Amino acid sequence: MHNLKKIILIGLLSHSCLLADEVSVTPYMGKIKYDNALSKSLKDDASFLGLDTSISDNNYVLDIAYHYININYKKSLSLGDIRQHNLSMIYTSKYSDYALKVGVHYLNSNEPESFRDLGTGYVGIAGIEGYSFFDEDRFTYGTDAYYSVYPSAHSDLTTAATLLIDVVQFTPYLEYSAVLSQSLRNDLSVKLNAVLSTQYKDPAYLSFEVSDTFVYRNFYTIVKVFGGEIKSGVLKGGLEVMNTKDLYTSSYEGQMGYYLSPTLALDISYTMNNYQEYNAGTLTLSPKGYNSIGRVSLSYSY
Repeated sequence: MHNLKKIILIGLLSHSCLLADEVSVTPYMGKIKYDNALSKSLKDDASFLGLDTSISDNNYVLDIAYHYININYKKSLSLGDIRQHNLSMIYTSKYSDYALKVGVHYLNSNEPESFRDLGTGYVGIAGIEGYSFFDEDRFTYGTDAYYSVYPSAHSDLTTAATLLIDVVQFTPYLEYSAVLSQSLRNDLSVKLNAVLSTQYKDPAYLSFEVSDTFVYRNFYTIVKVFGGEIKSGVLKGGLEVMNTKDLYTSSYEGQMGYYLSPTLALDISYTMNNYQEYNAGTLTLSPKGYNSIGRVSLSYSY
């Protein structure tokens, strides 16, 4: 049965690729370095890799993404490494002036029950988006909704037993893409994240994201700023899931890319996150610390 599911999935993907006007494939890899102070982070470093695929035509977009991460705890601790696999599939149906999105994200984690935060989980994804055009400029507005379920997790009240924890998130957003000339474009995006879990001591969290993309001929840069508070949230339209109770308070990201050809782009990024790491053993947040993320990717479309 498992092999049959694989065959069906591969068949559907192959059929979609044959019918699509455009297929984009983006492999990537990177490293995460956590705070050096043991009091601020039990984790030492992590490495990750992934593959994002987008299949689209004038009527739809199908995004399929796989992400793997291996997290190492500090050597002075007798804690095993965490290995996590993420698989997401998001389908967007496009109409003349709006689009509808539906998808799912599955995260598999090997966190042991003796030191478990949220562990393995499932995320349902839905969204609605509208857009208007002003000559060549485009104004986009919409809302994404996420429902995350962790069937065998620990709450922040006790480690005596595991239970089902669910998290609800709404993310309204505004985007404006301005074509300044034949070789110059600027895209500005603003998002709000409202996260709610009634099973947490503090049940509600609110944060914002601002992103600005500057494109000049074959070169582009992206600057992102995050602020507020987010815990156990979903980012990047459902492609990134935070299956921890870490409390993130601010983030700064810089990204640079260059089109080596009309269909091939090289991209590097660096992110600095300020947060409080959750200690699954003591059920408390550590003092404020940080982690840094470096990533490199290569995108090819045909």
